[in-house]
Amino acid sequence: MKKKKAGPPENNPFADEFFDWMDSHDGALSMEVMDAVSALLENADVNAQDRKLIWEDGKRLSIDESVQCIHADFPQFSVELIEEHVIAWLEMEYAPEHYSQQQLDELDRLTEKWVDDHEHGRTCS
Repeated sequence: MKKKKAGPPENNPFADEFFDWMDSHDGALSMEVMDAVSALLENADVNAQDRKLIWEDGKRLSIDESVQCIHADFPQFSVELIEEHVIAWLEMEYAPEHYSQQQLDELDRLTEKWVDDHEHGRTCS
């Protein structure tokens, strides 16, 4: 007798809200921005100590400068949404395969401080 695979939990308000959001205009737009940002940063590197994203063409840009470059290419996307996804890329996607666990831990520490300082500067200005 085959065992039935478990499906998603029923009556999960978080999952229901998430799927509703994904089906909304805002969710679709966010996914579109995420895809664009991820594609643009696919070959980028990061120097977290100097707080620069290093673009494929060698430009070394801050978060704000990177957001402005992306916005120039995609003016239909809001700066805020682009910034959100650049930060998400830094925090969750960027992880060089050749880094040791110690290097990844240091990258996480530096990136977290960088993003915190960036966001703190945003609220103080």
